[in-house]
Amino acid sequence: MPKTTCKRSRKAALIFMVPAATLLLQGCGQEKTVEAQVYNTPDECAAFYNPPAQCQAAFEEAAALHPQVAPRYANKQECEADFGTGSCETAPQQQSAQGSFFMPMMMGFMAGQMLNRGGMGAQAPQQSSAAARNSVPTQPLYKSRDDRGTFRTASNAPVASQSGPTQVRPSAVQPKPASLARRGGFGSQAQQRATAAQRSSSFGG
Repeated sequence: MPKTTCKRSRKAALIFMVPAATLLLQGCGQEKTVEAQVYNTPDECAAFYNPPAQCQAAFEEAAALHPQVAPRYANKQECEADFGTGSCETAPQQQSAQGSFFMPMMMGFMAGQMLNRGGMGAQAPQQSSAAARNSVPTQPLYKSRDDRGTFRTASNAPVASQSGPTQVRPSAVQPKPASLARRGGFGSQAQQRATAAQRSSSFGG
């Protein structure tokens, strides 16, 4: 009976209004979001509510993963076209026929289960249990040249526009091995989203 109700509600919503359909679909099998935390630095993390040592450990874990997952570019110019002048570095132990590969610098980190298990008040037990079922790995974050206000994973998934707790889909933030990127990857996609948002705003207002 619950499945039938879900299907009927979804059809009705699709007929009458799209926003309602979106909300109903979230309750009909879509992946649930879980809490993670996003920070620029360990000190910023410690200023919120987690023990400093825990924040430092999360940062170091993300930093260790950084050279393994950050996108690779054949040259520094291509990397800086996506991430900005002075925002790229040589990738360790990686070389192309023309020389070294380059990767963006780490601009922040996302802490998943590590901080959720820490001192977060009365909700800590529930958050710890949820984190055990939905793994959100601690990992490095980046900011593209054209979208400095958004933290992104190495695979270009946007996760937050400000520091602190945020909701993410676990499947969307799983780190993947570094791959060779093309110029315009992060930058052009961010610019396309910004342009689309501006158009939407102008039409709506």
